[in-house]
This record gives sequence, structure tokens and C-alpha cells, in this order.
Amino acid sequence: MKKFAALLVALMMVLSLAAAGAETVTVAFNPEYPPFEYVEDEQFVGYDVDLINAIAAKAGFEVEFEAMNFDAVINAVVANPDTIGVSGISITDERKINVDFSEGYINAGLIVVVKDDSGYAVLDDLKGKKIGAQLGTTSDFSAEEITGRDNTETYKTFLDAIRDLQNGRLDAVIVDKPVGMALLAGLGDDSLVIVDMGLQADWYGIEVNKENPELLEKINNALKELEAEGFYEELAVKYFSSEEEAAE
Repeated sequence: MKKFAALLVALMMVLSLAAAGAETVTVAFNPEYPPFEYVEDEQFVGYDVDLINAIAAKAGFEVEFEAMNFDAVINAVVANPDTIGVSGISITDERKINVDFSEGYINAGLIVVVKDDSGYAVLDDLKGKKIGAQLGTTSDFSAEEITGRDNTETYKTFLDAIRDLQNGRLDAVIVDKPVGMALLAGLGDDSLVIVDMGLQADWYGIEVNKENPELLEKINNALKELEAEGFYEELAVKYFSSEEEAAE
């Protein structure tokens, strides 16, 4: 009987450990942000998708991606301790009020997309001009600082903003550098050019609920391991064809 009881206790411990190892984390994200997250052949793919899957493998949990609008991601993280947010999300003091952030994993920076014959070269050239950006992003905030809220047009995606630039409804679009490069490469429109006007550095991080510091620690430890193994450089080559975009 004692042997049976001991075996039962051991079995329960094994099952408990298995359950703990099978923890599932929901990933709130907006799959309309290439090359970081997008849909290809009905599958979620992209830089962030690869990164989150690699983190999960290192940290020992499963992930379930949940698509939503970008401006809903932070609310999803706040509402559920087992939900994290990733969508090329810039680490800002304002966002830190509501969520914790992992260590930054890529410095995307902000650039300006304009027509090649616009003559716009510095930020002062954009004052009073119509600038487009994705709603709720640091690009949105930067556009407002430069040209005012009345002249800032917000969109569900950066591609929508660039389409309006092509059609003459905007003077410029502010966008994260790797995203802008990917969008322009896909459009193949020689009338659009990227201008670096010295806007701020823009570190991306993973949003984590403030009530789950253990998950934050797991993610940060995994990021450190992946960086040491050269995984960031692999992602940079895969998605940007250059190691210049890898976080240093």
C-alpha cells in the first residue's frame, strides 16, 4: 500500500510538472505590419513571430497568437496576466504606466516617406503639412509634434497611409525604418523615397502584464540567450537582407 501511495504521489508530481511545462501564453498582435508580422499562405509569419516562437522554446511555454488591431494590443495585455503583446511595439514611458516591457530587441528608428520631387529634406519642411501614420504608434505621436494634430492623419496600417501618399492626399508618412523599407520594396514605386530626418531611436519590446514578473523574467532570459547565439543577426538577414538592422 505504501509503495502504491508513493507511486501515486510521484505520478501526480510528474503530471503537475507536465502541466506547468505546458503553460500557454496568448500573444496579442496585429498581423498587418510586415516584415514584423503578417499573413502569408494563411499562416502568421514575420520577424516577431519567429522571435516569439524562439523565446517560447527557450522559456518552456506554448504560444497562441491572437490577431487584433494594433491599438487593442495593450488593452489585451492589461486585461490578462497570461497575455503578452508584440507588434513592433516601441518602448515608451507612456506605455510603461500600464504594462511592463522586455529588454529592447531591435532599434527600428523612424524615417519619413515622401514623393521624390517633394523637396522635403528636414523636419521644418513638414510643419503645416499633412503627415500620415499608423494610429497609436510613435510615428503618430511624432507626426503630431511636427505638424499638429489637425494635420496628422491616422490609419489602421502604414500601407494605408502610404497609399494616400501615392494618391496625393498626404505630403509625407512617418514610419519605422524596416517597415518602410519593406513596404516600399513591395510596392516598387520609384516616385517614393525614404528620408532620414533625424527622428528618435525607436526600440521595440514585448509587452507583459505587470502582474506577471515571472513571465517577464523568462522572456528577458530567453532574449539574452538568443542574442548571444546570434539569433538577432539571423532574423536581420532573413527579413532585411542586412545585419545593419540587428539590435546591438
